[in-house]
Amino acid sequence: MATAADSGDGTPDWDYAPSSRPAAGPESLAKANDHRPVSGKNLKAGPPSTKDSAGVWQVNRTNVTLSNTVTDADDDTANLTFQVYTTDGNGNPKDQVKLTDPDTGKPAAYGVVVSDFVTSGGKASVTLRYGDLKTNTTYAFRTSAFDGTLYETDWSSWAKFHTRGRAVSITLPEPNKDAPTVNQDSHQEPQAIAQPDVKPAPPTVPPIGLGASEGWSCGELNKKTAIQPCSRLRPDDSKKTRDALTKGMNEAKAALPRLVDWCANLVNSHIKRYEACIGSFKYEYVGVVIKDGKPTGEVLNASWAVGQEVKLSGNSATFTQQLTLVPVEIDAKFGSVTLNVEFDCLLADRCSSSPQSWDGALVWVGADPFSHSAVGKIDHTWNAANKADTLDLSTKITAYSPVANAAASRWQADGAQIRCDKISATTPGCAFHKYVPTWVMNFDKAPPAVAHAWLIQAKLPNHPGSKAANKPLFYLPAAAKNAPGRDPDENRKVICPDGWAATYGNPDTTTVPEISSGDKASCDEFAYASTYNSGGMPAGIGGMNEVDTGNDCVQTYATRVKQGEWHLYDDVRVDAPTWKEVCGRSAMSGWINSTSMGGAFSSGFSGKYRLLDKDPYWVDFPQFAHCDASKVTVTCKVPKP
Repeated sequence: MATAADSGDGTPDWDYAPSSRPAAGPESLAKANDHRPVSGKNLKAGPPSTKDSAGVWQVNRTNVTLSNTVTDADDDTANLTFQVYTTDGNGNPKDQVKLTDPDTGKPAAYGVVVSDFVTSGGKASVTLRYGDLKTNTTYAFRTSAFDGTLYETDWSSWAKFHTRGRAVSITLPEPNKDAPTVNQDSHQEPQAIAQPDVKPAPPTVPPIGLGASEGWSCGELNKKTAIQPCSRLRPDDSKKTRDALTKGMNEAKAALPRLVDWCANLVNSHIKRYEACIGSFKYEYVGVVIKDGKPTGEVLNASWAVGQEVKLSGNSATFTQQLTLVPVEIDAKFGSVTLNVEFDCLLADRCSSSPQSWDGALVWVGADPFSHSAVGKIDHTWNAANKADTLDLSTKITAYSPVANAAASRWQADGAQIRCDKISATTPGCAFHKYVPTWVMNFDKAPPAVAHAWLIQAKLPNHPGSKAANKPLFYLPAAAKNAPGRDPDENRKVICPDGWAATYGNPDTTTVPEISSGDKASCDEFAYASTYNSGGMPAGIGGMNEVDTGNDCVQTYATRVKQGEWHLYDDVRVDAPTWKEVCGRSAMSGWINSTSMGGAFSSGFSGKYRLLDKDPYWVDFPQFAHCDASKVTVTCKVPKP
């Protein structure tokens, strides 16, 4: 016998007859001896169709697939009607969930969904439409069979399932279309390089009484005075040396002129993309007094604090270097010491130099050793013979006095090697190519795109672009400018095929037509398509993280939950991230996506700093410094409350 009928529009009592709400079609009693179909006892929810210890199916998404077997004694085909309820605190069914028709997207009749017909003993299933169920929630479901004429008289037993929680929930502000351009220069910190490699320079005579291993380069013995001259360049990061290079020897005077302003009081040698500070060392010139071929123990000492600064130009083949010499000690017995400075731009066929100019004489009198400092400048010009050349600057100081012959030392900072090119732009320019610049996205203008890049960098084991993890991105310029001839758009098409966002992206993705009329959903990938780190870059031509498709990446989307509040969420229509992926794919506003990079990167960064093929760079997210990506679920509010 069928249970009680129901004719109302509300949620009926538990015992209403399925036939009283014939979602699968009208019942017919024409066949008097026909048997009614029966739901099985194999209720499952998935994927992945696994139960916890309490018998609750654990589902890794919210568009759940429900199934059960169905049999019919007449071997008729049959289908199943699936009904879903919320549960109370005790896990009992509470309120019916009004489901959506998966095919039409409209409310389903009676709030239930019906499977296709299957053969007797087969498994009938339905996949609930995204949006019907909440995340991290327990539901109960049951089924009722229909063979085209007769309904099952009752519902099956209940089965429970639990949807997965969100793995990502980053709270963000509204995009500001009028946000100013990020000043990339303000984010470029000095990068330490090795101190200069110091080599002896002719004349080179074995020292008497001094160890060659200590860096001394010596000249011929002055036979009249029995003094052998020696010189060396020695690292010295003492406060006295740093102060000398800032103020000279007279605290009352104005600070010494700077070619590179951030060199002041800097310890050791550093570079930026267009500037170098080669410092924290001292040039020493000594006279070793010799008698009968042996040192007497008397040594005349002279020394100078030395600071070298170089300033390049991103849009010129000419660049400048400056050398500062501040006397620290001049032995009066020298009478005077004269320095000769040679600035060499290696190789000579690649570079020409203008005459050097000095503010302050290069002669210091022993009677008044601290009378002045000397600051010299010189310009060099790359001859632009090739599309790209590397240049090395080498400096030589030769010292001599009336009582001692000449001794010389030469140094070269390999970390400050210069690369000049006509590839990144038709206008030649030069950069310190060993400096790794930092790209900072415009958070105020495109919060979701920045959040997506931060998430992937911070959470994935390959940490693309992370300075802290020493995992730079490697630039892939246009096909004509990279070694494998790979069009970066081909990388994009692997991760973000044309039309993917509109067809497969999360339907809750928010666009901003109020900012850009006609704005459409777009696909954003990180690491960027224009890098060797992109998941779309084939390993055979240098790709570091090759995947088959963008489906292999972490899936997220950006949505406005209310005016003034956006969220970057993981896409709960698919498995939760394992956080072992090597790339990220996110559905978001096309305007936000294109604004986050576009011209801002090409003109404000890659072009500005003359990046060439495979050049490394960092990506930094200062607004996310307070966010913790170590948790299983990544939650953060940006900017920091």
